[in-house]
Amino acid sequence: MLSSMSVGDRVRVLVFTAPVGDGHVAAAQTLADDIRRRNTAADVEVVNALEAFNLPLRWLLLDAYRWQLTSAPWLFGIVFAGLRRSKVLRSMSRLLVSSLGSRSIRRAVRDHDPDVIVSTFPATTTILGCLKLRGQVNVPVCATITDFAGVEMWADRGVDLHLVMHESLVETIDRIAGAGSTRVVNPLVAAEFRAPAAIAESRRSLGFSSSGRLVVVSGGGWGVGDLDGAVRVALELPDMSVVCLAGRDEKHHARLLRAFDLEPRVTVLGFTHQMSKLLGAADGLIHSTGGVTCLEALARGCPIIAYGAPRGHAPALARKMADLGLLVHARSAAELRVALTSGRTGDCVVLDHPDAADLVLAARSRVTTRARARAARPLALAAAMTLLVLGIFSSDLTYPLVAEAFSLPEPTAVSQQGNAISFVVSGDRQALLGFAPLARSHRLHGSVVTSDLLSSRQIAVLRAAGLDPIPGIESGGIRSSLSERRTLQAQVHAYRVGKHFYFLAPREGFTITGYLLARHLGGIPLQSHAVLGQGHFTDLQAGVVVTADLHPGGAAAQALLRSWERLARTVPQISSVPPPQAST
Repeated sequence: MLSSMSVGDRVRVLVFTAPVGDGHVAAAQTLADDIRRRNTAADVEVVNALEAFNLPLRWLLLDAYRWQLTSAPWLFGIVFAGLRRSKVLRSMSRLLVSSLGSRSIRRAVRDHDPDVIVSTFPATTTILGCLKLRGQVNVPVCATITDFAGVEMWADRGVDLHLVMHESLVETIDRIAGAGSTRVVNPLVAAEFRAPAAIAESRRSLGFSSSGRLVVVSGGGWGVGDLDGAVRVALELPDMSVVCLAGRDEKHHARLLRAFDLEPRVTVLGFTHQMSKLLGAADGLIHSTGGVTCLEALARGCPIIAYGAPRGHAPALARKMADLGLLVHARSAAELRVALTSGRTGDCVVLDHPDAADLVLAARSRVTTRARARAARPLALAAAMTLLVLGIFSSDLTYPLVAEAFSLPEPTAVSQQGNAISFVVSGDRQALLGFAPLARSHRLHGSVVTSDLLSSRQIAVLRAAGLDPIPGIESGGIRSSLSERRTLQAQVHAYRVGKHFYFLAPREGFTITGYLLARHLGGIPLQSHAVLGQGHFTDLQAGVVVTADLHPGGAAAQALLRSWERLARTVPQISSVPPPQAST
């Protein structure tokens, strides 16, 4: 995995990152500084990938993610759990991100012409991996993984070298990307965090008292998590002072300032560049999101308590780091109180491994171009388009949109003579034939719809009772398209409806597939405007379609008849659905 490039060789290094939180950017800047120190001839460029991405991808990776994390953590929890557990979902996500971002990343690579590329952001890692497998990037590609959980989203089989912060991650990454694709490195934090610092000296430089205990409460660059709760629990200890970091959110910062304005033991700060001194001065860190801040605390030798994490990634990270003995995971305010009172801490072990900069400067290509990878993208796009088309044709949500766009017929009304409304009774064959004598005796006129096949004699019985059979289809989406076609063809033939006819379409589950099948046979769809027995009708306009569902049994038939009689008292005329030729 290592090349023979010497320290003094001129080398161009391109580092992709993104300000999604501050950890990715901090890792990129640290790596760039370390490379320049290792090789003064190195030309290192740090690129914000979000500025290169198109608007949809930028919105997806930044705005949508931040909204989920701060306003809908339950949704982010579902998304994260699905991606972590499902290889299929990860593959679909990989396809989406690569399709939207490959062009901009490829353009940036071409413009900078690097000798080696590094990504500190999972999305750019994915895109670079896809480009490497397709032969569109021909230099070594490295990726830093500063997390301990959810690393399935950080690794890619197209990346030559993954740099991880703990040996426990090697097996997982190698399983995803191939044997030999992973190396453990020292925590990727700025040099100032690795320099020794005494608590008393650090406190003096920050203006804090050297007596008592001091804890730092942090929610990362965006200040997420239960910071208020962590501060209040810490204040229950009489000798405890708190520094609360609100991140870059000014409104959040102002709210925390108001909340603890009268508490002299609390100092509220926004985003700070004095994190090294703060961790050096603190007896502990209470952190909600993990990531690079925890690496900085580990390098500083500052004990960590994970608490108040939003749902999704952060709780999984806390559990993993607790399992490794790197921190204490407090799942509730009571557990946080116990951890602060008892002084329980993680091991705070700084690993003795190579530095990431040395491995990046020595990296060489491991991944070879795969012919199938070249075809994977167009095939995947074709599959995605196929699924999209099938979804459109099988979804009952699309017909109203398409009908509006293409001015398809109004599905809930027909043209009638005079002020008549159209009345349609649906049911099985037995129920309709049982209802026929009641309809004849009460002179009820309307149309009937059934999915059962009616014989010529049964059709004649219904028509003699004033019930005119019309075709109809049921819900079922694209799966029932073949049976729908056969049923419609049989009904059209049996009912002798002519070249053009109305048919009753389901109120729910009416698909574009159903519309096209019926339209091919000459059918024009109708849907229920109102259902008999559900509410009182006082303002029905001419031509609207009123339906009733007739279930087997005399009671249901009698109830339908009573509802029809009430309707007849408010509507001048109730009729069957006329043929389209009679409409005006």
